[in-house]
Amino acid sequence: MKITLKPGFFVQDIAGEKILMGGETEVDFSKMMVLNHTSAWIIELLQEEPMLEDDIAQDLTERFDVDYEQAFADVQEFCRQLQELNVVTAE
Repeated sequence: MKITLKPGFFVQDIAGEKILMGGETEVDFSKMMVLNHTSAWIIELLQEEPMLEDDIAQDLTERFDVDYEQAFADVQEFCRQLQELNVVTAE
């Protein structure tokens, strides 16, 4: 699936934590996410351009010490969570 970050979402560094925030869209702040290093990196990739889950997983294997199958499963789960929060669209 191709994942597109909706406009107005960004990563904010607050007290040493990476937080996914929304500014221009209607956001349920009770569902905002504290991001780990990897998930913040994925959001930053999606800020540049929409990406296929497969391409994100491949980038993870090149950047971090993880095999493709694990990376792909993790990307799918993270993107599912982002969809539930109405942060991304998936086609």
